[in-house]
Amino acid sequence: MDSRSTFFRSMFVAAGLFCAIFAAEFAMEYIRLGQPSLADMSWADANNAKIVDILSPMARAYNNILAMLIATIGLAIPLTANMHTPKLIDMFLRDRTNRFMLFACAFGAANVLFADWLVGPNFATMWTFRISVIGAILGWVALVPYFFYVVRFLDPSNILSRLKDQTCEALADVHSGKLAPNKGQVIVHERLNQIGTIILKSIDRADRSVVTEGVWTLKQILDVYGEAKAKMPHDWFRVDRQDFVGMSSEALELLNEDGTWFEMKVMGQMYLAYQQALSKSTDAVSWISDATRVIGTLAHQRGDRRAAGLIVKFFNNYLREAIKRKDMHALYDLYYQYRCLGRDTTSDAELVRKIGGFLRIYSLAAGNAGLTFAAHMAAFDLGWLVRRAYDNGCDAAADLLAEMLRFDHMAGGKPQPMLIEAKVILGAGLAESGRSAEAELVRANLSNVPGSVLGDVAKTLLENTERSFYEVTDRQVNFEFVPPARRPHVKALVEQLAAARAEVDNA
Repeated sequence: MDSRSTFFRSMFVAAGLFCAIFAAEFAMEYIRLGQPSLADMSWADANNAKIVDILSPMARAYNNILAMLIATIGLAIPLTANMHTPKLIDMFLRDRTNRFMLFACAFGAANVLFADWLVGPNFATMWTFRISVIGAILGWVALVPYFFYVVRFLDPSNILSRLKDQTCEALADVHSGKLAPNKGQVIVHERLNQIGTIILKSIDRADRSVVTEGVWTLKQILDVYGEAKAKMPHDWFRVDRQDFVGMSSEALELLNEDGTWFEMKVMGQMYLAYQQALSKSTDAVSWISDATRVIGTLAHQRGDRRAAGLIVKFFNNYLREAIKRKDMHALYDLYYQYRCLGRDTTSDAELVRKIGGFLRIYSLAAGNAGLTFAAHMAAFDLGWLVRRAYDNGCDAAADLLAEMLRFDHMAGGKPQPMLIEAKVILGAGLAESGRSAEAELVRANLSNVPGSVLGDVAKTLLENTERSFYEVTDRQVNFEFVPPARRPHVKALVEQLAAARAEVDNA
């Protein structure tokens, strides 16, 4: 891992620096004193008690090292575990570098005491003495790099990286046959829950960078899994109530049939984070919806239709929660990501057809909840998706157009200007691309719009020349902006509708 390699690299640099300084000191004194023999530089057999005197402060030095390490670990690890995940303690103790350092320092302290005990009036244990001296020096050499290592270990970014690596390692072991599927599932469930816990606690503390990294970590895990999914053993795709507590037996049966329990587990963590973010960190909603859209797009590209369909369901859950909380910011972002998912999956007509239908269904739900603007905003996004479907030759384009025309722009006999504008923009776009038959369907659908309303719509769409919205938003593009090349088609459509309406009124 990066933190481990940094630790060893720092320790080697410190060791080299210490050795260079000590060697220079020794060389200067050795030359100054006339290059004495080894016997002149040793207390062995001359004054063995002096060796014991040298070992005593060395033992105290080891005690200081151990006290500093244990105090740091004893305070930092539980505090950090309480902030992120209680499993951090287990992760710390399982780490090979941490176990090596604690064991090495304990061994060094014990070895000094043992060497001290061995020395007698006529018995000088020089090799034990040398090992003790070298060990003490190495202990102090490693002390500062190891403190840096511990601090890096506690960094939430590194914790997430470790959890991701452990999850991916478990997936690889199941795939290669080194790990039984049921044991791999236990590891995966535990690691994903830990990642989810870190994200939730980070949202509570408004630690936005960790939230972003956590969400993207889940996305990266699904990327790795997506590549290996087709090669996983059959038993891997079977789960029971223990894995999904609270899920009905029928739901588990469907999950086993689809083979999407892993995606369900990952997206379940994402959904919990989304629910928490709605009330505590609205910008995290954007990161979650963006990651969800990317996950769905990649699943579609891999040909995993069931996983892509599951992502659509989670988008619907997102929309439902946003409507319940009447969160306009979330809806504003979700509609955009949902339509982009439809754009990216136009080769799957069935999936795009569902997305178009759900866009309209949840726009109606928003309207029923009193979010009229959100309901009408969905019409602009669905109209945008209709044009992309026709441009990409999607077989669901006609069905999407039918969904668009089902928006009631004369609800209760009262004109809905935004819905009318969305349909006019769509009709003009279809006419611009040479789809006269489809444009005629839009014109016929708008034939009941009063002439006075048509005039206002034409004025809004033709005179609105600012592409950028007059407030700062996530999208920033003005819904009512019409590209210059399309404006003649808007004008022609409105004039046709006005003329037809005038004939009806005069009849």
